[in-house]
Amino acid sequence: MTLLHVIRSNRLSMMAALAAVVLCTALSTDARAACFTSPAKGAVAAPKAQFAAQPGAFTFGGDEAGGYDSIVGLWHAEFLLGTGPDKYDESFQQFHADKSELMISNGVPPVLGNVCIGIWKQEGRNIVLKHMTWNWDLDGHLTGSFVMMVTVRLGSDGKSYRGRWTADSFDLGGNVIDAAHAEGIVRATRITLD
Repeated sequence: MTLLHVIRSNRLSMMAALAAVVLCTALSTDARAACFTSPAKGAVAAPKAQFAAQPGAFTFGGDEAGGYDSIVGLWHAEFLLGTGPDKYDESFQQFHADKSELMISNGVPPVLGNVCIGIWKQEGRNIVLKHMTWNWDLDGHLTGSFVMMVTVRLGSDGKSYRGRWTADSFDLGGNVIDAAHAEGIVRATRITLD
């Protein structure tokens, strides 16, 4: 995300915009992530959990009957900074039965790369997602990578999920860029044909 985008975005608080200025100044280059890398305050760590995959947890008939027991499907997700209301990102997100994930973010324009990928595990209604992409500078040079860890719980009707996320950016040497750390809550609703 560019500094210009952060300043123009009326969804981010003034504090987040100031943090972006500090980040850009500290790094002395304008780096942006293909998904989203706005810095935020706070220190809530994503809980660690071990989940076993559930082969066959999703069947197509579950959609027709309204019984969603898996996160597999298409979602509209909002990632909020801290506990909100400031938005970090908004996206269309596809969870696949093979435990892969694809997200198209509105955090940056498509020309800069707004597609991210991930892998996930589900146990019961609990899901853990590791979501990643590349970071770029204004001239289109690779500057590092972006990783978001997400833990969510699927709603009882299977049509929503809520949880927490933690995001970090890494330079080309694999070092964490502390000023780019962000975290918050996520909420999503399932997109269906009707």
